Amino acid sequence: MDPNLSETNVALNNRELNILINNLDAGIHIIDKDGYTLFYNSVAEKIDGIKKSDIIGKNLKDFVEKGVFSRSIGLIAIEKKEKIMMTQVVNGRLVLSAGIPIFDGGKLSKVIVIVRDIDRLEKLEQQLNVLKRENKRLAECLSSLSIKHLRNNQLIYRSKSMYNVVQLANRVAKVDSTVLIEGESGVGKGMIAKYIHENSHRSKYPFVKVECSSIPETLIESELFGYEEGAFTGALKGGKKGLAVSANKGTLFLDEIGEISLPMQVKLLSLIQDKKVQPVGSTKKESVDIRIIAATNKNLYNMVKEGKFREDLYYRLCVIPVKIPPLRQRKGDIVPLTKLFLDKLNSYYGLNKSISPKAMKVLLDYNWPGNVRELENIIERLVVTVEGDIIEEKDVLDNLNREHIVEGKGLTFREQILNFEKKLILNYMQRSKSVKEMAKLAGINESTLRKKAKRLGIELEFNRKKFQ
Repeated sequence: MDPNLSETNVALNNRELNILINNLDAGIHIIDKDGYTLFYNSVAEKIDGIKKSDIIGKNLKDFVEKGVFSRSIGLIAIEKKEKIMMTQVVNGRLVLSAGIPIFDGGKLSKVIVIVRDIDRLEKLEQQLNVLKRENKRLAECLSSLSIKHLRNNQLIYRSKSMYNVVQLANRVAKVDSTVLIEGESGVGKGMIAKYIHENSHRSKYPFVKVECSSIPETLIESELFGYEEGAFTGALKGGKKGLAVSANKGTLFLDEIGEISLPMQVKLLSLIQDKKVQPVGSTKKESVDIRIIAATNKNLYNMVKEGKFREDLYYRLCVIPVKIPPLRQRKGDIVPLTKLFLDKLNSYYGLNKSISPKAMKVLLDYNWPGNVRELENIIERLVVTVEGDIIEEKDVLDNLNREHIVEGKGLTFREQILNFEKKLILNYMQRSKSVKEMAKLAGINESTLRKKAKRLGIELEFNRKKFQ
């Protein structure tokens, strides 16, 4: 601290900051990592209809259980450890909230919830832009952003299976066909959806993601299709534009499509077939030019047989299926992904962490039930908690569920065969001076040898010369 600053001046600055926050045109609600309220400004009191004295020191779970909050954006941000923005009902009023997790030394410390009264917004799109700018400024002042902000849509892979997925994505990007992306949670379905959009002729237009699993059934129709003024109690003056219209000329990404109810599936089918939306409370339909991509971690075909998903909608969505294999079936991607996460974290935290060969072997032997998302989280945990610059085998073992460590048994039969072929090719190459000599030694023709080497990612090197 500057010796010229007295404690009185510091206290005065804190008081002024408190006055400033209380005069913002937004509710500010700060909770700790367990969901207890630490701060609640006067605007939040007016919007939520809750007195500061009734919520300070109380856990938000109690308010959700009592029905005061339909759901808590703060608690969702604590669970997901990432920025969340969505609507919620508080004391019967629809409000727009953004939850921003704050990290201290890599660990979740607090969550700041910024609340807006939707009834006062004339145009939702304009106010959302203002809210995003305010969120960004507030986060910059706190100087503690999550590593999630380091993410981008760069696709890192080395395995043949993911190579095939990306090649299919490149082909699909050139057309407007509806795509259904299938795969377990954490495999990167959202990344592939964004990749398809960014490589399509619609890339200059919006990519709008709809979290089907996080929007209440009572709100999803108005969120997706919008509504007219007076359509229901609390509806905005002038109505609201739906997400489908917001995605016009771009891409509408329906994440976790398997969570949508059967009645809503009928309306979604109409959108896909007719490319028209009918806002709630309106008798008119509006045409939209959108490309639809859906994603699910469920088996929709089985859901159709069980009567939980409409067959006609399934076939409308599954025009082009893209199946992303789990990480345990593409072990070749673990090394480049680990390097990517290490590089980002080292850059972000100003560190120089590396991983030992034995530690890397443990990562390769692990089954990764949480897939790429779990790998990223584990690497972040190791970077933050390991004291030395080298992450050792024991460090990794202490942070993994050992029941999922299979020491090579997680490889499929085909992967083990490919590994064996690769070892054979490398062995023959070391004993040869040319492609011709190597082919003769292996008992196959040169053309077949070159094809095998290319498929296995091996460069044929003899006396420092490469033959491909």
